[in-house]
Amino acid sequence: MNRIEEWVKEAIGKGYEYEIYVENRKKKTVETANEKLENILKAQEVGVGIRVFKNKRMGFSYTTELKEEAIKECVRKAVEVCELTPEDEGFELRAHKNYGELETYYDPEGLSLSLDDRIELLIELERKAKARDGRIKGVRKVSLKETELEVSCINSLGLEYSYRGTWFSTLMAVVAEEETDNSISYSYAGSRRLSRLPFDNMLEEAIFKATAVLKPDALEPTLMPVVLFREASAMLLEAFSPIFLGDALIKGKTFLKGMEGQRVFSEKLSIIDDGLLSEGFMSLPVDVEGNPTNTFSLVDKGIFKGFLHNTYTGIKSGQASTGNAIRESFRSLPNVGIRNLYIEAGTRSFEELISLEERVFLATDLMGLHTVDPVSGDFSLGVSGIIYRGGRVEKRVRGAVMAGNIKKVWGSVVEVGKDLRFYANVGSPSILIEAITLGG
Repeated sequence: MNRIEEWVKEAIGKGYEYEIYVENRKKKTVETANEKLENILKAQEVGVGIRVFKNKRMGFSYTTELKEEAIKECVRKAVEVCELTPEDEGFELRAHKNYGELETYYDPEGLSLSLDDRIELLIELERKAKARDGRIKGVRKVSLKETELEVSCINSLGLEYSYRGTWFSTLMAVVAEEETDNSISYSYAGSRRLSRLPFDNMLEEAIFKATAVLKPDALEPTLMPVVLFREASAMLLEAFSPIFLGDALIKGKTFLKGMEGQRVFSEKLSIIDDGLLSEGFMSLPVDVEGNPTNTFSLVDKGIFKGFLHNTYTGIKSGQASTGNAIRESFRSLPNVGIRNLYIEAGTRSFEELISLEERVFLATDLMGLHTVDPVSGDFSLGVSGIIYRGGRVEKRVRGAVMAGNIKKVWGSVVEVGKDLRFYANVGSPSILIEAITLGG
């Protein structure tokens, strides 16, 4: 990094501030299907992203060549972009502390697991799925993905940090059959350490969701109480997470603008974004810009507390950064995003939630989450699940439609379960909603 900084200084010229972000990313994926190896993918990419600042302007460029001429050319391109960029008060470097090497989660034992052992681990999951429920006739896919990331970042104000971390994730798709009907369901999990991937929980959920909707019945259009299964609730939270971001605030693309300090949702609902969560999938001591991460209460018993910010959105909205600058890679600019976002657990068991109302729909799977509208809060999604009456299964539903507005849905939370589970960096317990419109 010292040599790269020297090359940047030589090429940049007077009056410029700079930030240098260096990344070495290694990826490995193993996939199996029908108890056989299906695919192996390995990739590695090293690169540097350089931002330059002058007179409220910013320029950015990147390169995958960490050689002197390539770095200097990268700086020259960033300077050219900077000169052409209109002035913007948000273009400013602020982080200046030298953190040295950060303490984070790194799993050398997980990285060292042999290819044969990885394959056997996935195939054994398939065998367990079939053994646990006779209706599971096959597994469409099981995958194990691993990312090892090394990052170094410095800027001209004195910021310096580096870290090495690991991330593991697994996906499973099971096929259930009963007589002439079949159903496919997916389950996903993520962890910073391979040994902490909740394989059994993932297996349990995939089997439950796939078998829950076998031999479905017709559903008449209705307005009724709904329990969002923990995974469905987490995926809905993730889909609507942009409403909490400073980027949406300054662009006027969130219905929460101007509602800080007001009760917007049910008093049963609390939502937290925690950059310091123990073993959290996106936990780091600082964000990519060098601002300390925090535990931030977005919604406290229904009261909206405020937005998540990086340096740019904080300046533009007259607030401080919350440590929520994220970066997809050295090829991209820092943006504002969630870290570990979750709905706080309540006190009700899952069995209690589906029994509190005489008749309730349990939504196990949501489809079409990419179509939700974070600006208005409206959604219309495909949904599968079970209708319970008196806590017992009355009807199984597949391919129905669930429509509404997230402000109204979260505003009518009746009870929150205690079964909080994380799906990578988003988590939720199951939650009971007073009523949502369902269609056949």
